[in-house]
Amino acid sequence: MTRSVRTFCRICEVHCGLVVDVESDPSTGGERVAKVSPDRDHPVSQGYCCVKGLGLGALHHDPDRLDVPLKRVDGELVEISWEQALAEIGARVRAIVDANGPRALALYQGNPTFFSLAGTLMSTAYVEALGSPNVFASHSIDVNTKFHVSTEMYGLSLVHPVPDFEHVDFFMCLGSNPLVSQMSVLQVADAAGVLSSVTDRGGRVVIVDPRRTETAKRVGEHVAIRPGTDAYLLAAMLHVLTVEVGLDLSHARTVARGVDELVSAAAPWTPERAAKVTGIAAATIRDLATSYAEASVGQGGRGAALYCSTGVNMGPFGSVAYWLLQGINLLAGNLDRRGGLLVPRGAFDTLRLAGLVGLGRFDEHRTSDGRWHRVAGAFPVAALADEISTEHPDRVRALFVTAGNPVHSVPGDALGEALAGLDLMVSVDLYRNETAAYADYVLPATDMLERSDFPASHQSLQVVPHAQWTPPVVAPTGQRRTEWQIFSDLALASGVRPFGTTAAHALPRLNRLLGRLPGSPQIGFDHLLAILLRWGRRTSLRELRRRPDGVLLPPTEPGSFLGRRVATADGLVDLAPTDLVADLDRLAAAEAELSRPGVLRLVGRRDRRSHNSWMHNNSHIRQPDGNTALLHPDDAAARGIVDGASVVVSSPTGEVEIAVSLTDDVAPGVVVVPHGWGHATTGPRRARALAGANINAVIPGGPAHMDPVSGQAIMLAHEVDVRPVGG
Repeated sequence: MTRSVRTFCRICEVHCGLVVDVESDPSTGGERVAKVSPDRDHPVSQGYCCVKGLGLGALHHDPDRLDVPLKRVDGELVEISWEQALAEIGARVRAIVDANGPRALALYQGNPTFFSLAGTLMSTAYVEALGSPNVFASHSIDVNTKFHVSTEMYGLSLVHPVPDFEHVDFFMCLGSNPLVSQMSVLQVADAAGVLSSVTDRGGRVVIVDPRRTETAKRVGEHVAIRPGTDAYLLAAMLHVLTVEVGLDLSHARTVARGVDELVSAAAPWTPERAAKVTGIAAATIRDLATSYAEASVGQGGRGAALYCSTGVNMGPFGSVAYWLLQGINLLAGNLDRRGGLLVPRGAFDTLRLAGLVGLGRFDEHRTSDGRWHRVAGAFPVAALADEISTEHPDRVRALFVTAGNPVHSVPGDALGEALAGLDLMVSVDLYRNETAAYADYVLPATDMLERSDFPASHQSLQVVPHAQWTPPVVAPTGQRRTEWQIFSDLALASGVRPFGTTAAHALPRLNRLLGRLPGSPQIGFDHLLAILLRWGRRTSLRELRRRPDGVLLPPTEPGSFLGRRVATADGLVDLAPTDLVADLDRLAAAEAELSRPGVLRLVGRRDRRSHNSWMHNNSHIRQPDGNTALLHPDDAAARGIVDGASVVVSSPTGEVEIAVSLTDDVAPGVVVVPHGWGHATTGPRRARALAGANINAVIPGGPAHMDPVSGQAIMLAHEVDVRPVGG
């Protein structure tokens, strides 16, 4: 017997609609996933889904998945019961906290955690119930710059205006490859198709990237740029717009402060100056700026939008670049305007909620050395190694890692060395990965087909406002448990009750909003979700249960953000945050280094068949699309490298060996290496067998290589050497 369940993918922000066929499994007496298909009737994704989402059935049935709790005994992981695991972990946590204080405990939340609101809430509530502010998160690897800048400019980390693709006339995309990776911190299905629709109606799409990406080959025009220099391009565009074109800034002055300071900051950055650093001709920079101005709503055009993603965020000036980009969009009159960029509400106003409960703001907590504050509720993971290894009363001695593999994703090797010195480490995950190699306990979590869910954290990022709830598609296999249940049980085992009979015990950050919560300590996620939806007054959990494909919400109205939902103290956008203006000095100081000739600089790339590192064991996903380093033929010839050869990519930090592919899609002076590969011997079997290398071994880590504004690790534009193996 077969039944079909309509659900949605939770691998990335897009949340594509899926139809999962479930059939009886005579061998177990339960059910198995027979097929995963795109939901062709889904009101948003409309039958679009990438290969990763279609592989969720294989992920669910992967024989390398964790199905039972494990404990390390004499260096080996052995099976134990949940009861024993919870009791032992709870006792050890309690002893560590009682002996050393609450800051001895820390939590790391990996990328998949943020696509499970229940897991995020309960894991955070657990460590905070024990009195620790030490939450570290994967967003500090690739998007912290955006969260920091939005907090300073708009008062909340969650404000990320989305382009009005249906009406925009000029769209410039920096450091993103939507055909492969969609568009991060933005919810739009079939992003490459959406961009094609802009050009089909006569609009202009510009892809700025050191590589002629898959997206650039399909849609729009490509502008090659040197790695790490996007901020120089944006500063020069702002110069052209304010000094040469002469934008009408009257509207900006009514909704923002710091207009004159931002204009003054951009004044020295002429296109001629930027051309020397970026490698983009001054005439091209002027053309981009004037075309953007002509299309801008504030200048009488139909609408224009600038957008950037991880290729900018992870560079040496990610914070400055995002600040300048947001400033341009506002000064030109494109923010909160039809055809420009809008700030959605979703099923409930995420921004208002965050403001009420204090989420998304800077708070009083800092790392033990006082250097880094929490951004979007978490410290930068690049600082975690120091928090463990540095001798001080508050150093971290116990660490929980949920849905993450920071040993594999954080630059350098300091974190692995630090983890080896912990008193306790617990991994909650689908697999035994490189990080779990240091764990005392490894606990099996459910996958997304085994839990109910609602994409609450992305409600303010929707191009098409939509709400969808999903039940569990199948029952959990083996002894897998949801992160909500795991951390709730750990809380009880540790002697704390983050979910008690009152909001003061339940979710401290939500108590001012929710008031009293009825019932017992076992409050489920769906109960909380029902309350939030009722508060939002746009739909209800009851309605979503009746509508398995979800409900379309009212479209985002222009004029609903500026002067209404900006969360700064005075309600005005801050266009000149002190630390961002000051960081322009660092930008100026780096000009000579970033324009130095004859240097190879490193950038990463994504693979359409994987997501970071955690889907590499999926049998549904074939060999990746060329897991090789990309190099320009001229750079290869100068180094005696031939196509297909094995090369060594090295830096003062380390080196990796990888095959090389020669292509003029890559600008001279650039080497491109895939992200997330090179699994160690402790990883799952198929992932270990795949080719590639972990390029993070080449990237320097630690405070000296973190964005000084946001604390994000600088992952791109580092100088590297490439030589033939044996050369």
